[in-house]
Amino acid sequence: MSADAALREVDRAQGAVRKFSRRGAYFFLAMWLGATGYWLATLFGPATVKNYTILAIGALIVAGFVHASRQRVYGRLLSRLSPPVTYAFVGTTVVGAVYNMFLHPQEPVGPWWAVADVLVALIASAPLLYGAARMFRSADDR
Repeated sequence: MSADAALREVDRAQGAVRKFSRRGAYFFLAMWLGATGYWLATLFGPATVKNYTILAIGALIVAGFVHASRQRVYGRLLSRLSPPVTYAFVGTTVVGAVYNMFLHPQEPVGPWWAVADVLVALIASAPLLYGAARMFRSADDR
């Protein structure tokens, strides 16, 4: 293999890793939008909306993970960043679920409950936004 062919192959491999890093960032971003929408629908919506939201988000998560598992190239940052983002997301989701079960009234009255609900929705999905921002920044640095 000539030096030029080897250089082209290295550039192609780096491009594939960059491309998947952006896909990982878009996955985190889509999950952030979906999780935020889920929490807003759960905290503000009627019971029917809550049930359909759970089904839609569940289908989105399964489809996203199936698509991500079929990828062949993984960046080092994605491999290092996925577990902490996942654990933080699970932790903040548990905090949101505890708030929804025990602290959130059936019929919230007043603007402070709306502010609290929006804050819970944003905090519960914040790790995904952090992961997306880190992945986008990493993909642009290369």
